[in-house]
Amino acid sequence: MFDASTYDPISPHVTAEEIGRYTQEPRRQTEGAGTRVGNRAEFTLVAPVIQPTGPSVFRERAKKAQIEAPYWEGRLGTVHDLRVCLINDDQQLLFAATYSDDFMPYVQDVIRFAGPWIDYIFTEVAEGYPGVKSPDETLQYIAKYQVEAGIWYGSPDPEATPRDITKSLRVTNAFNQLLDTVQE
Repeated sequence: MFDASTYDPISPHVTAEEIGRYTQEPRRQTEGAGTRVGNRAEFTLVAPVIQPTGPSVFRERAKKAQIEAPYWEGRLGTVHDLRVCLINDDQQLLFAATYSDDFMPYVQDVIRFAGPWIDYIFTEVAEGYPGVKSPDETLQYIAKYQVEAGIWYGSPDPEATPRDITKSLRVTNAFNQLLDTVQE
């Protein structure tokens, strides 16, 4: 728990009280690795890449996977952001997401709603990837390669889900259109 009376900020130009206004209280996931703040959580997986062909397969598929990302992730409705890239001289695949939900429902939804897309990204790229056809093996694979972020920031409103944000934007846009109509 943050205590402004004993906290010494990194910068002498910032007070502990200022830091305290922005402080979040992260906690561990109840299932699996990962950190949570409010309803928001981080998911980080670092898997070995099949050598020597995995990097070229990933690069060949990346453009199509990027084009389809909004569709597949939109089906989930809980993903705030996602990054997938080759790291460590193409030796590992990083899959990092921020989502709103508990760990197991998130993973189950990924398997159910975005399985073909996930398989397209991981198959023939990530070493030992079993495919989502076998949820139990997929969960074992995740457990083997998932890591918990040492530092993770969950945004100013960690309770807002992507659905909440989309709904708020629709309401705001409708209200702005109404105001524009009244002003004409």
